[in-house]
Amino acid sequence: MTSSPLMIVTGRATHYLSAKICEELRKYNGLTGLELCEPYVVNFANDNVKVKINESVRGADVFVVQTAAPHHLSPRGMSALAAEQLEGELTLSDNIMELLILVDALRSASAGRITVVCPYFPYVRSDKKDEPHISITARLMADLFKTAGADRVLSVNLHALQIQGFFSMPCDQLDANPLISEYLRKSFDCERMGIVATDAGGVKIATVYAEALGLPLAVCDKRRVGDKKDPEITAVIGIDEVKDRHLAIFDDEIMTGGTIVRAIEALSERFGLPVTYVTCVHPAFDEQALNRILMAGVKHVITTDTLPPPTVNGRTHVVSTAALLAGAIFHIHTNQSVTKIFEVNRMLIESVPERMSDENL
Repeated sequence: MTSSPLMIVTGRATHYLSAKICEELRKYNGLTGLELCEPYVVNFANDNVKVKINESVRGADVFVVQTAAPHHLSPRGMSALAAEQLEGELTLSDNIMELLILVDALRSASAGRITVVCPYFPYVRSDKKDEPHISITARLMADLFKTAGADRVLSVNLHALQIQGFFSMPCDQLDANPLISEYLRKSFDCERMGIVATDAGGVKIATVYAEALGLPLAVCDKRRVGDKKDPEITAVIGIDEVKDRHLAIFDDEIMTGGTIVRAIEALSERFGLPVTYVTCVHPAFDEQALNRILMAGVKHVITTDTLPPPTVNGRTHVVSTAALLAGAIFHIHTNQSVTKIFEVNRMLIESVPERMSDENL
C-alpha cells in the first residue's frame, strides 16, 4: 500500500454513493477508520460556487467522487444537510463546475494525487463529430479535468471505449454488467429467459449477457421503411430461439425511454414477443421514463446507482456499484491492476444481493 493516506471526497450530488464506497472500503485491511470528507460548498446569488476543503489533504491520495447528475436527479443524491442548505437546484453544469473547482482546490492544498471518480461521465454521448460545427464535448470534459489538476479518471461503462483516448492521463473504465448479470442469476428464473438486441448497436452488450447467462439471443432487423422518420423493426433474427421465454433487453443508459418503449411495443404487437425485463447501467431517467417503460408491460427494470437511482420496489431493482468502485479505488491506491478486480476479488460478485421479494412472474 502506498505511504500516502487515502481520502474519499464527495461532491454534493453524489453523497449517496460516496458514503457506500467508504463503507465498502472499510472492509479492506488498514482502512477500517476511513471517513468521508465532505467539503463546504456554497452557491452565491450570482451563481458562483465556493468550495472549501475542511481538512488537510497534503500528500494524500485523494479520490473525488462526483457523478454527472442532471437537475432532476441531483436532489436524490444529496445528503440531508446539503439539501437543506441549498437554495434552488443543482444543474448538471453546477455539478461539473463544483467538481472542477473541488479538484483545483485540492491541487492548491497540495494533495499528492487526485483521481476523479465519475461513475457517469458528463457529455458521454458527445464523443464524435457527426455533424458540422459542433463540439466533441466528451473530449472537452477530459481536457477540463486535466486542466483543473486531476491525475487520473475512474468511470463506469463509458458510452464508447474510444472516449478513453480523449484523456492525456490514465483513465480506467469499470464494467458493471457482471454485477447486473449476477443479480439476474440470483433473483430470477434465468432458464426461462431469452435476450433480444433491439438493433445492431445493441448486439455487443446483448451478447455479453447471453454468454454470461447461457441464454439464447435474437436480433432485431431495424430499417427505415419508405419516408418514415424513425426506422422500424422489420424482422427478428433468431425469433424461434426466444419464443415463449421471458425476454430481456439490455442497454448502457436510458434517458426518456421513448426508443426502447417503441421497440417493446413493436416486439409484442408485430412478433408476439412481450418483454419482461429491461436493464441499463446508467439510470439517466427523465421524470417519466421509468413509468413509460413499466406501462409498456415490462415487469422488472434493473439498473445501478451510477446516477441517483429510482426507488426500489417490486418492479424496480438497483444493483449498487459501490463495491466495484471501492475495489478499483483500493487497487489504484495500492498500485495493483484495475482490470483484474473480478479475477482476484470474488467479494465484488458475491456482494450482489438477490432481490428481497419472493414475487413470482
